[in-house]
Amino acid sequence: MNEHKRAAAEPADDADDRQQGGIQVIARTSRIMRALSARPHGLSLAEIAAEVGLPRSTVQRIITALVAENLVEPAGAAGGFRLGPALGQLLYQTEADIVPVARPHLEQLSLALQETVCLSRLSGRQVQIVEVSVGEQILRIVPQVGLTAPMQLAADGKALLARMDPQKIVEWLGDDPPRHSGRGKRLPELLAELEEIRRSGFAYDYEELAEGVCAVAVSIGTYRGAYAVSVLAPTARMRAGVDTFRQELAATRALLERLLGTVQA
Repeated sequence: MNEHKRAAAEPADDADDRQQGGIQVIARTSRIMRALSARPHGLSLAEIAAEVGLPRSTVQRIITALVAENLVEPAGAAGGFRLGPALGQLLYQTEADIVPVARPHLEQLSLALQETVCLSRLSGRQVQIVEVSVGEQILRIVPQVGLTAPMQLAADGKALLARMDPQKIVEWLGDDPPRHSGRGKRLPELLAELEEIRRSGFAYDYEELAEGVCAVAVSIGTYRGAYAVSVLAPTARMRAGVDTFRQELAATRALLERLLGTVQA
């Protein structure tokens, strides 16, 4: 009788072990993809392993599986890896009712300004690009769909942060928000900047996220929540054209909010 009970219990124990193993793989895969999302140019296997604190052999097995699903792709001759096209496809399907409506207006804005225009929304506690229209200039900014960035550094992230209650912002970011390569603002400065964004309706990133790259953004309210539209340009062109960028962004915001839902008070 006791032997029968032990035999019956063993399959259940095996099932529990398999379930725990599956959960562990998912958690590790998530950490690897977050590390890659923070480095759009890619990371080597050794760099990924160091970033996520896993053995290189474990990282290699997970990366191989992700490459097979096109969720990760080789980053070039150097042998690194970056997020793959399937992630963008999944994002597109998630945002399928918003992106098709917004796309022609993003393309029109990009064509009018000859600069790159992005549609973004919050993903966890980062801001993530869900659609891109690339400007047709020799020197241009070309971000990937699916790219994420710290919301307190990017213009689109700050535009979305400004819609939140200040107390929630402090809870999200903590007393000392992470900065990138020494760039970015400390919390009191950031809160003051967000208050100015609420007043003016425009958020800016002057080389806070990447050297030589600037952005101006607005948030839009939709029936699927808040999104942001941003214009990205090299620093010199941003400083020269920011007044025009603001004017065209404001018109695009008004149009998209009429089409997609709610108007920000």
